[in-house]
Amino acid sequence: MTDGSRAGSLQADGVQTDVLQAGGSQTSGLHSDGLQAGDSQADYFRECSEQADRMAISLLGSLIVRDFDDGTRIVARIVETEAYDQTDPASHTYHGRSQRNRAMFGPARHAYIYVSHGIHHCMNVTAGPDGFGAGALVRAAQVVEGVPAAIHNRGGRDGKALANGPAKLCQALGIGMDLYGHDLDQPPLRVVDAPLRDGERIVCSPRIGISKAKERRRRYFIDSDPCVSASPFNRDAQLIVIHDAGQQDAGWMGSTHAVSQERMMLSNDERGNGIQVDGTQVNGAQINSEHGDGKVKDSKVKDGKGLAIPVVSIKRAYAQPQESDGFRVLVDRLWPRGTSKAKACIDAWVKDVAPSKELRTWFAHIPERFPEFAERYAGELDANPEGIERLRQAWAGSARVTLVFAAKDEAYNNAVVLRDYLVRQGFAREQ
Repeated sequence: MTDGSRAGSLQADGVQTDVLQAGGSQTSGLHSDGLQAGDSQADYFRECSEQADRMAISLLGSLIVRDFDDGTRIVARIVETEAYDQTDPASHTYHGRSQRNRAMFGPARHAYIYVSHGIHHCMNVTAGPDGFGAGALVRAAQVVEGVPAAIHNRGGRDGKALANGPAKLCQALGIGMDLYGHDLDQPPLRVVDAPLRDGERIVCSPRIGISKAKERRRRYFIDSDPCVSASPFNRDAQLIVIHDAGQQDAGWMGSTHAVSQERMMLSNDERGNGIQVDGTQVNGAQINSEHGDGKVKDSKVKDGKGLAIPVVSIKRAYAQPQESDGFRVLVDRLWPRGTSKAKACIDAWVKDVAPSKELRTWFAHIPERFPEFAERYAGELDANPEGIERLRQAWAGSARVTLVFAAKDEAYNNAVVLRDYLVRQGFAREQ
């Protein structure tokens, strides 16, 4: 990290451990200080795990600079991240090193890029140390330079929807697998450290769209920033408390004093849940996020498991995408012919909730067969709870969901049946 890094010391089990030399000029990210003989493996893993959280926190406010061969430059300011590491069941590195995740086990400040839902790219910044699988998912950003180019990359989407999700961000910035393992201190893709703005504060919440370790508060974002992902978690986010030399706890807020004086108060969770953040104000009152984008209120309706129940609609893949569509998920077995990923603006592709090939062939979009098709398709969905759960995890945190289909007939198709099924089961609700 550069001199402007947000760094400090970790308070764990009553022992203060330096994490990064304040005022130093490290550019390779957050490093382990190295354990001495006698330090336990558990201590080492705990310290390495915490580095993922520190990386996630330190990235907020930083700039992603993407340069292209034609001279175009797109710059985005990071406003939301999530921490993951090999001790975390939700992490890609939990089951060890593989060809897919090898970059996460490398040195800090390199790009671990993967494909999500079969079509989208997402990027993590590795946290190190070399040999330990840890990093921070870059979840959302605000494009601050090269907006027209980013809008073009996103198929015409603009405003806060330009990069308010990990896949949207990579699409807007043209980040693909060709940058896998890239050193993020080098062009054409760099992460440049930058301070928070005056008055900004960092809050944390559970992560979005995961099925394991869902209770862990390892999602960090700039409170009230309009480009943060829409999520019901935003309402109950907790403030990260900073201990500033000479001042009382004031929360992590942008300020003009030297960041080398800042001290993070992060306590280790006894259950091994990574970092647990002090969520209190100076007066001891709970801090709730003020973030809201007009969509969150739709997510207040929850099911018996506490999951938000989104408003669901359907739309043909060839119709013009709109911001009001919310989370757009393709529910066909095959990709729509004649349309690109960028033009279709698909946020997820969940193939395994589509009708079987046998059923689709029999139906052949003959209207007279639709009642029987709907009954048989509902039976397939009943027998496929795993597919339904994958669909729900894909849209987790979204207030509005649009099921996208390719069929010409907008009245008799699989999306109609799926929508009605989700509503009957209480997984979604009609507008």
